[in-house]
Amino acid sequence: MDRIFFSAVLIATVIFSACNSPMQNKEERAAKDSANAPVQGVPEENTESAKLDTTYGDYHISAITNGNSSMRDLILAIGSKKDSTRADSTIEKDVKGRLKNMMVADLDGNGQPEIYLQMLSEGTGRFGKIYAFEIAPRITRINTFSLDTMQQAAYRGQDTFFIKGKTLVRTFPAYREGQPDALTANTKGIIIYHLQKAGDTLKLMPAK
Repeated sequence: MDRIFFSAVLIATVIFSACNSPMQNKEERAAKDSANAPVQGVPEENTESAKLDTTYGDYHISAITNGNSSMRDLILAIGSKKDSTRADSTIEKDVKGRLKNMMVADLDGNGQPEIYLQMLSEGTGRFGKIYAFEIAPRITRINTFSLDTMQQAAYRGQDTFFIKGKTLVRTFPAYREGQPDALTANTKGIIIYHLQKAGDTLKLMPAK
């Protein structure tokens, strides 16, 4: 009986010692602190806004971008110069690049202007992109597929866009394939786009 009692006391002592081991308590506390520690999130990029305003005839036109390089939205608002309290608007989600320039012209000659917004990508390439809209009878996106998919061996970005007459002109430094630098400061690639009707939509197409 005494032997059984002694064994029970010894087992209880070992268990008590294990539960109160300084090393185990330290490890448990570390695990508990780690589990309860606040999660370190990825720092968010700063949000930036850009706005361009212009007038054309009786129209007052505003283009606003808001976001950062990860996600940027474009808001286009078109109102009357005579009544600033009302405007039609449209939102384009996840646009590419920063708002660089706004051009307004009637390239198809129907008496109603279109809006051409030039975006410029961030980084060394500075690739240009056009978001184009007709505004009457409602704001509608113009097809720019031919601009977005342009492929030329001499092309490496650094686009400039401008309106000339009834055309949209794109220029860029021309490079010889395999050469690191532009041919000369005055060597430019030039593409001229016309606005054409395609069913119920408009699209920009390169001149042939």
